[in-house]
Amino acid sequence: MNKAFIFSIVIGLVFVGILVFLVGPAGILKTLSHISIIDCIVLFFISFLALFFSALSFNNSLNVYDAKIDLKNLINIKLIGFSANYIAPSGIFAGFIGGDAIMALILKKKNGLEFKQGFSAGLAAKVIEFSIFLIFIYLGLILGFKFFYLPSEIWLFLFASGIFVGVITFLFLVNPIIDNRFFTKILTFLSRFKLLNKMIKKIMAYINEFEKELHLFYMKGVKYLFLSIFLSLIETIALILQIWLLVHYLGINMGFSKTLLVFAVSMLVFALPLAPGSAGTYELSQVGLFDLLGLGSDLGLTFSLIMRAINLSMVAISFFILPHYGMNFFKKNAENE
Repeated sequence: MNKAFIFSIVIGLVFVGILVFLVGPAGILKTLSHISIIDCIVLFFISFLALFFSALSFNNSLNVYDAKIDLKNLINIKLIGFSANYIAPSGIFAGFIGGDAIMALILKKKNGLEFKQGFSAGLAAKVIEFSIFLIFIYLGLILGFKFFYLPSEIWLFLFASGIFVGVITFLFLVNPIIDNRFFTKILTFLSRFKLLNKMIKKIMAYINEFEKELHLFYMKGVKYLFLSIFLSLIETIALILQIWLLVHYLGINMGFSKTLLVFAVSMLVFALPLAPGSAGTYELSQVGLFDLLGLGSDLGLTFSLIMRAINLSMVAISFFILPHYGMNFFKKNAENE
């Protein structure tokens, strides 16, 4: 396992430990006493429901290639992809690429679907999904800026992050539609530098091929677009509902504007290139945000720890599922590409 990965995880855990010490274990335990096992099951079910609609959106994209996959395998593969994204170094590039590449490899082994087609379908579904997220992220930032006081430097960071993530998403959405081959052009430019030339030549053909395939996908998949948008919208609503419900279970009735702001900050933290799973930084962002909103740092940390536990539970389930699809096929298939 990569040493940098282990190091970042350890630093994240230490950081969380420091936050627990500073906020106070007593306050966290008191806040936790409001939530029951049944409440946690409901929250986990909502996470699974969001994953289910994301899986349906992915399946809708696969229909462009007439790929047939049963519901059980569809959900399993999507869960494995989610887990790969979650434990990989976080960031919008990892989120767009890591899990989708693994799902494409599984589909190639199990269903015989070409890797570039499975990858294109997963990437297209992810872009549509995150485009819907962005609508609510921007709405949350706008409502938050209008109704709540946060220091100007925090607002500057949040809006700059929103613009950065929006530009990247826009490139992944529009670039293949107009067949601009933006990433191929960037690599061509960078290949002029001798230090990068050999490395870029190894991947140039693959990037160009994937951009070409994505263009063909969007040309063929127009009729599937609105269904993917609808499914991603339901997924987003489920995630926002989960945030509101968790805070409600913890004894606070949080309004619509605050809920959207928490959603916006959470999504931006996970989209930025930080530690795996945004370890430590996610908890810090929620502690700071909840405190500034007058909800209390203990509530913010408890909220983030429960959300972390729910996500890690889904990751843990995927580890039991993965052996069914094989543990050594990634390297084998990658060599065949």
